[in-house]
Formats: sequence, structure tokens, C-alpha cells
Amino acid sequence: MSTHRTVPKTCAALLGAAALLLGQAGTAQATTFSFALMGDQPYTDLLEPATDSLIKTINSDPDVQWILHIGDIKGGAEPCTDELLIRRIDQLRRSEKPLVYVPGDNEWTDCHRESNGNFKSRERLEFLRKQAFTQPATLGKTTFPVRQQTSHPYPEQLMWQHGSTLFVSLNVPGSNNDLENPKSRKTKKTEVQHLLEKRQNAINAWLSDAEKLFANAKATPTETVIAIQGNPIDGSGSPNNNGYNDFMKRLVKYIDNTGRPVLLVHGDTHRYKWDRPNLKQFGGSAATNALFYRAEGWGHPFVNAWVKVTVRPGASSPFNIKSIAETAKPDN
Repeated sequence: MSTHRTVPKTCAALLGAAALLLGQAGTAQATTFSFALMGDQPYTDLLEPATDSLIKTINSDPDVQWILHIGDIKGGAEPCTDELLIRRIDQLRRSEKPLVYVPGDNEWTDCHRESNGNFKSRERLEFLRKQAFTQPATLGKTTFPVRQQTSHPYPEQLMWQHGSTLFVSLNVPGSNNDLENPKSRKTKKTEVQHLLEKRQNAINAWLSDAEKLFANAKATPTETVIAIQGNPIDGSGSPNNNGYNDFMKRLVKYIDNTGRPVLLVHGDTHRYKWDRPNLKQFGGSAATNALFYRAEGWGHPFVNAWVKVTVRPGASSPFNIKSIAETAKPDN
């Protein structure tokens, strides 16, 4: 587990192992801090300057510690070529502040579409891993170390700590959590289900690792922020075969086991949300609901807005969310 610090990119890999050990000792600070939430952009080449402008605007906010891009760095009809994916990842790397990236369905799950180039989804995910998740550190011109789930391996699933606030990112994409299986995918239904179950097993293990931190009296987190791309509550989940059911049931278990507030942040449906959804359909109780918060960031075509998340560690209601419209102009 790493305690959040901003370090030069060239030092991130060297400090990674040490940071994991330092985090276990505990350096929790009850200091209010903020991070930025953006995602589901850019969806076309013409909108890349707008995303550059938005990142520049966020970087100018002195309160923001880092940016969290919650997936979909390309449009659903854009080709999943090496060149495009590399260019969009490089765009995120140009952020002055650290940037955490969560893979979205558009850049791997849906790449089987004819308009996307008829790629194999798993191959595109492997390519993304080689571009964005080869080092235990964030993207950006400055970085901080993160812990990666390398044991399964799902290196895109990250964990880090800022003071006493725990952050966990998970590969839970749109398109019904990769359970959609149109003819263009050319994959047997049993294989699609197997792939989902394998990824869910990794998610379960990663959340179990996070839960263990709450047993450490010297470094007990005061709240958790969990970041995914797909909208598991009122998004692409199918009523007959909901690909998010197992994830949401595990999330309920995590909330109940830790007994501390949890904020779930996601994208996928492109509309700002800040609410307290009822988790009864996933096995949640009134006690679970009292600890659960949900925020969704803006997405295409609303590419000039972002969400500022402010955390007050240890507070009974630790999360404050604000939607902000960008005022800066793209560079010519």
C-alpha cells in the first residue's frame, strides 16, 4: 500500500517498493483534500483539443491533488488502432498533475465492432496494459506510486492511499461489464461468461486485500473511494442477465465488512450524478445505504465540465462533490 506523494516520474519506479512498505506503517492525516473526476472523452480527433483544454484547466486548480480519468478515451465508433490508443494515452501523460486512468469499454470491450476494426477485445486490453500499466505509478508529468494487482494478473487494478483515505480502481467497464455478446464478437456465450467470472474473481481478491487494511490498527483507512468505468446501478446492466450483479453484491459486502463510508465513482452514461442509491436489490441493508455514496462524472458531448471531489478524512459525511464548467479556451 502506498501513501500518496507526488514524485518525479523518473523516480516513481524506484520509490514504488519503498512506498508500499511506508504505507503499512501509516501516515494518516485528517487534512481535507480534493481530486478531479473526468472521463468519457475525447470521442473524436476534433475534440482532442477540448480534452487538452479541460486537463489544463483542472491542472490550474491549486486544490486538486490529481486527476482521475474514469475511462473511455475514444468514441464507441472510433477504430481501436495502436496509433489512436497510443495517442490518447500520451494525451493523458501530458497532464502536469498525476493522472489515474481506469480502462473503459470503448478502448477494449467494444473493439470487436466493425467500426472499431474487428479487434479481439482481450488483445486490446493487453495492448492497453502495455501502454498505461507497465509501472506501479500514475500517468502525468509528475506521478505518485500505486500498488498494482499483479498476482492474477490485472495490473490495471490499482490501490493507493492519501492520508487515511483508501483508493481502489477496478476494471468494471460498460457494455454490461463486458457481458454483451453480439455476432461481431465471434465468441461463445460460455467463454464470455467465463471471462467475466475470471475478472470478478480478481476483483473479489483485490477488495479482500483492501479489507485487510482495516484490520491494521496503525493504518486503518477512514473511508474508501472505488473507481470504475461502467455504470452498475442505472447504466448498461441487463435486467435478464446483469453483468454487474456480482460486483455490486461484493461492493455491499465490502461496505458491511469495513463499516466505513464508501464513494463509488464511475462514468459510462455521461451525465453528472451525485446521490445515495438504495442497495437493497444487491443485498444491502439500511446500514449499508447509510455508508454508500455515488458520483458520476461528465462525459461526451459535455467535454467542458468536470467534477471536483473533496474529501474530509474521518468525517461522518466525508465526501463533497461539485460540478464545474471549464472557462479556459483550447490552445490554437
